Amino acid sequence: MYQIIFYHTRNGESEILDYLHELKIKAVNSKTARINRKKILDYINALSVYGTRIGQPFVRYIGKDLWELRPLRNRIIFFYWRNNSFVLLHYFIKKTSKTPLKEITKHILN
Repeated sequence: MYQIIFYHTRNGESEILDYLHELKIKAVNSKTARINRKKILDYINALSVYGTRIGQPFVRYIGKDLWELRPLRNRIIFFYWRNNSFVLLHYFIKKTSKTPLKEITKHILN
């Protein structure tokens, strides 16, 4: 088993946890939000069990030790950390066929 760590800013905010909470609220009235939230949680669970060995379509290596978790059109950028853990950095909704460079470099520059 791998440990999943959600990245938090200095202010204690986690972009991914905030997004999951937002989806939970929307899921009351939105089937799409319910499906997205469930799929994201399923993929995070699969990552915790199998790691990056789970392969595509679940995860894809994008370079510079970064990976993307790929539930539906959602993308969650993460990396392997010591002691069998993964740090989930941030998410975005993929709108193009190629992952935007600004999403890959977002946390490298910080």
